[in-house]
Amino acid sequence: MHIYGQDRVDYRAARVKHTLSIAPALSMYKNHPQHTADTKRKPAFNASYKAEIRFDRRASFLIGLDYLSQGFTFRGYYVSPGYTYLFDKTYAYTHEVRVQEVQVPIGFKKMFNNEKDNFYTPYFYGGAGLRYLFSSYYIINNDSTETVVYDGKGTMDFEYQVFTRIANKIFNGKGSSFTKKMNSFIYAGFGIQRNMRGTGKAVFFDISYKYGISRLHYTGYNNSNNLNIKDSQLLFSVGYKF
Repeated sequence: MHIYGQDRVDYRAARVKHTLSIAPALSMYKNHPQHTADTKRKPAFNASYKAEIRFDRRASFLIGLDYLSQGFTFRGYYVSPGYTYLFDKTYAYTHEVRVQEVQVPIGFKKMFNNEKDNFYTPYFYGGAGLRYLFSSYYIINNDSTETVVYDGKGTMDFEYQVFTRIANKIFNGKGSSFTKKMNSFIYAGFGIQRNMRGTGKAVFFDISYKYGISRLHYTGYNNSNNLNIKDSQLLFSVGYKF
C-alpha cells in the first residue's frame, strides 16, 4: 500500500511539467520573383520554454514562449525618396535583413508510451500560435559603388493586418503599430525523450516545422521597397524536461 500511495503522489506532482530547449533553425523564404533575386538564408536560432499540462498519462496540453532570430539576404531594387527606378532586373542592391520575434505557441502533445514505465518515449505534437516582430534591422548596399545606403533599424510587419483590423473595430479605428507586427503561425513536430525514471525528468531531441500564416512585409528604408516574403523554419531542438 505504501508503494501504491507513493506512485499516486508522483503522478499528481507530474501533472504539470516544464521544458527548456534550444535549436538551430533552417529558415526558408519565398521572395518576390519579379523584384528580387538570390534570396539566401542566414543563420537562425530558436529558444523555447513550454509547460506541459497532462490530461492523461500519454497526452498533454502545451503552452509556451519562444524566441526566434532569423535573417536573409537578397539582391533587389532600392528606390530613393523623390526618385523613380527602372525595373530592368539588374538588381543593383543587396539587402541584408535580420528579424527577431517572440511567439506564444499553443498545442497538443501525444506520447507513444508511458514515460514512467519506459526509458525512451517517442512523441509528436502540433498546434498554432501568435508571433510578434519586436525588432528588425536592415543593411542595404549598392553593389556597383560598394557603398552602404542604409544601416539601421527596420520597420518589418505583416502583409495581412488581421489584428489591426480587430483593434480598429474595438477601439474605433485606433489600431496601432503594435498590432501591425502581430500575426500567427502553425507548427508540428516529432521527437524522442530519454526518461530519468527515478526523478521524472528527461532530456529530449525533436524536429519541428513552423509555418507563418501571413507573409512578412518589407518596405526597406523610407518605403524604398514593397515586398511580401513568405517564411517558414525547420527546427532541430535539444532540451531538458523537469
